[in-house]
Amino acid sequence: MISVFCTPLHAVEGDYSVEISVLEDAQVSQAQTSEAQKFDENTLLTNLLKQHLDIVKWRDNPRMSPAEWLRLYQATPQAIADLLATEGYFSPEIIPSIDTVAGISQAKFLVNAGKPTLVSKVDLNFTGDILKQDAANLTTRTATIESLKQNWLLQTGAVFKQTNWNQAKRRLLINLLVERYPNASIRASKAEVDTALNTVAISLEVDSGQSFTFGELILEGLIHYPASIIQDLNRIKPGSTFSQARLQALQTRLEESGYFYGVEVTANTATAVNDVVPVKVVVQENPSIKVGAGAGYSTNTGARAQLTYDDLNLLNRGWRLTSSLKPEQRVQSLSALVRLPTDSDGYRDSFNAGLERRVIEGQITSSGQTGVNRSWGPRRTEQTVGAAYLVEHQVLDDAPSATKSVATLSYGITLRRTDNDRNPTLGYLFNTQLAVAPIEQLSSGRFVQTYAKVQGYYPITKSTQLIARAEIAAVSGKNSAPAAFLFRAGGDQSIRGYAFESLGVREGDAIVGGCYLAIGSVEVIQWLTQQWGAALFVDAGNAANTLQDLKPVYGYGLGARWKSPIGAIGGDIAYGEATGEYRLHFNLGVAF
Repeated sequence: MISVFCTPLHAVEGDYSVEISVLEDAQVSQAQTSEAQKFDENTLLTNLLKQHLDIVKWRDNPRMSPAEWLRLYQATPQAIADLLATEGYFSPEIIPSIDTVAGISQAKFLVNAGKPTLVSKVDLNFTGDILKQDAANLTTRTATIESLKQNWLLQTGAVFKQTNWNQAKRRLLINLLVERYPNASIRASKAEVDTALNTVAISLEVDSGQSFTFGELILEGLIHYPASIIQDLNRIKPGSTFSQARLQALQTRLEESGYFYGVEVTANTATAVNDVVPVKVVVQENPSIKVGAGAGYSTNTGARAQLTYDDLNLLNRGWRLTSSLKPEQRVQSLSALVRLPTDSDGYRDSFNAGLERRVIEGQITSSGQTGVNRSWGPRRTEQTVGAAYLVEHQVLDDAPSATKSVATLSYGITLRRTDNDRNPTLGYLFNTQLAVAPIEQLSSGRFVQTYAKVQGYYPITKSTQLIARAEIAAVSGKNSAPAAFLFRAGGDQSIRGYAFESLGVREGDAIVGGCYLAIGSVEVIQWLTQQWGAALFVDAGNAANTLQDLKPVYGYGLGARWKSPIGAIGGDIAYGEATGEYRLHFNLGVAF
């Protein structure tokens, strides 16, 4: 018997102390593949005892009495044995002792966990319609007896642990419940332990119950909106295999559509006829008309007011109109966007129009534009194609004014691979766009614009997070591209420490957009609590007309972060090295 791990626990203020030593039988090491694994296992057992033994948790209680201390001491060996059993150790040796030293009562427990109990036999027996399925040799995604046995968590030779035993049964049952067999159950389960051989024999009796398929769609709660909104979002076809995942996916799509504030999607097997279950959708509609007004301030564009008008049932077709009038200090805009309901093929069509006036760094641009777009794909991989027409008038300080028009075709794709949409800690976001003006007769000239942005998240430690961001862009034909298709840098989501879009190409007394853009950013956040953190960042980049002139400027500083329900809110103080000025920046959420 050798000591592997020893942790003394002494009372700080009381007259009682506990010492626990977890030992390991020399034979146990044969089952281990490395000294590190032995250490990890004994550390796990020691921590388990420290966290759950009453004698440890209550030793410093001011109400502890000698009689209660003795009762806890006497009950601890059995408590240790029960805890070790949950980790697969059913034959431990526990040597307790108690002594008094310098007026302090010391309880000691020498624990030899012994050999871990290994699974010697697994016997899974099935009844119900799953036997018919396997007999018919169906080739579907539905769980089969063979796949359930292959994916069983506690295979022969595995260490038997209570958590794994519970998880194995739960996983097997879920695999049946979510696909085809919603009434599956485990009729009996047994784990027979042979303490002499340190083995356990597992047996289960599983009843899959009936198999079901989906029937017709039943709708309730629709008053103002057409039924086609739900029907086009529904991917569940009559005759398809019952699946809880498909029901949940339909509910999620309806909740995200914006038409309903309450959605319930169910398929009650008690209403099945010949094993066919109807799909019932009950909705509560959002009001179709919304009018809003507000005011605010942006460190990019200054003070603003805003008036919005939304209609979720335009022309009684379920078309969604979103319109806004937004006067800001540097940018004034009037816009309207009409989004059609997602069709049965999953396409999301929209068309838009807008007027905008921008006064930025000595450049005044007034523009009007209209366009149509089609998007498709899930949020993880969303693609968009579009066509647009723009007319723009540009006035510069001490430079000639110009009016340009352009008709463009565009394509974009966005990849979202993060662990959380609103407050990501691991993963990446990627967006790339291509716009071309191919027809010179409809434009002031031809050009091609390309743009790409990636933002990555990585947890350095549990409380320290790294965020990295990069943007690159280029446009051909600078003389023919309107200002809306050129690039400038600076501001909250760009290079902090510089004014909004103040970095670019000097023309007269104004700063205008350039043909090339390159931006990089590295930020480290130290979370001080679950909600609050401090950030340290460095931004670099610039915009220029040639690659030779694309010389980076730097901004760096400190900030505060708050994990709000709608995403991370940040406030930064940044120093612009090229200007020698400090600037305050605010940002909200993930800019993707």
